[in-house]
Amino acid sequence: MKSDRPHPRRISRREFLTLATAGAAGLLAGCCPTLPKGGDLALVGGTLIDGTGADPVTDAAVVVQGGRVASVGPRAQVTVPAGVQAVDVQGATILPGFINAHVHGSYDEDTLKAWARGGVTTVRDMATGQPPKEAFAIRDSMRDNLQCTRLVAAGPMVTVPGGYPIARWGVDSITVTSPADARQKVNQLLDDGADFIKIPLESGAVFGYLMPMLSPEEAAAIVETAHARGAWVSAHVSVTQDLEKALDAGVDDIAHMVTDELPDALAARVVESGTYWVPTIELWKGVGYGLGAHVVDNLRRFIEAGGQVALGTDYAGAPDVDFDLGMPMDEIAWMQEAGMTARQIIVAATRHAARVCTLDQEIGTLEAGKVADILVVDGDPLEDIHALTKTRLVFREGVPV
Repeated sequence: MKSDRPHPRRISRREFLTLATAGAAGLLAGCCPTLPKGGDLALVGGTLIDGTGADPVTDAAVVVQGGRVASVGPRAQVTVPAGVQAVDVQGATILPGFINAHVHGSYDEDTLKAWARGGVTTVRDMATGQPPKEAFAIRDSMRDNLQCTRLVAAGPMVTVPGGYPIARWGVDSITVTSPADARQKVNQLLDDGADFIKIPLESGAVFGYLMPMLSPEEAAAIVETAHARGAWVSAHVSVTQDLEKALDAGVDDIAHMVTDELPDALAARVVESGTYWVPTIELWKGVGYGLGAHVVDNLRRFIEAGGQVALGTDYAGAPDVDFDLGMPMDEIAWMQEAGMTARQIIVAATRHAARVCTLDQEIGTLEAGKVADILVVDGDPLEDIHALTKTRLVFREGVPV
């Protein structure tokens, strides 16, 4: 069951949707300054946490021009160009827009607007049952609406006949029957417009029954084909025996923390391979059965081993879990419980999450030249992580949300 831990100013999923459809940005943002209509501005006077893991910069300035960060740093060292309006955000913290790197059900304008209003300016949809071209057309139709969060999409999972998620949820997927078939279908999925590839390496152990899964040869063929095209591969796993298969295949990130005990040697192997982990603790806490305690402990071990974590919740990935929409404070609180510092959590939600979206050259940190996805909150999230819910301003590509 969900934790009863209090979350100051936490807004439920349904309330978020109501606010988004009503356009009630003022309720979320509090008292906002008047912003320039042209999109060029300088945020001055706040404390900068740039997402790189560097120390915060007090009395900072971030200059935004043409939808990108033109310059950033201590206010005394940043020149605000003539004609660029300075917006005083003293008492606030300036961060990169947050990223939820594991969601479902995101091909919806109201849902994307709700995420944006909460400061989550990019989401990575990990699988849909819609046909690829139909799903990607929806994604593309919302791409230029800067009131919506940015959508990174896998389209359907690539699995085997009768495998996950078909066996568990009846979700339409792309099925392969051989390494050659896997190569052909992955190439087609990328041609259709997939941003990355999602595969399940799910034996069914966590569900209490066995199901067919990709062979080692098929999984390796998928990864090789995707990598040859510069595409990322994320693997759904839920137990350690399947995690080993994912590492053997050479995937780039692991979707879900394993629910059985994570041996130190296996945690070290994940770290050594440079594989990222997206734990989705909110999922396991939500479904219950005592899984939450295991995954928190496993995340603690992974962090202590030096692992790289990206924030993701599995939003809408289980029918009976009321996932956070907007800032994912449940997931963040459990990351803290696992021993992650506020700074590590912010990096997981910005730089690392941008990496698993393969957008780290564009977003995820506030550096000159990068896209101006910006979150401004009242207070200091390094002192109190719940300051992340005290949204003052959100920008996507320099445009106020």
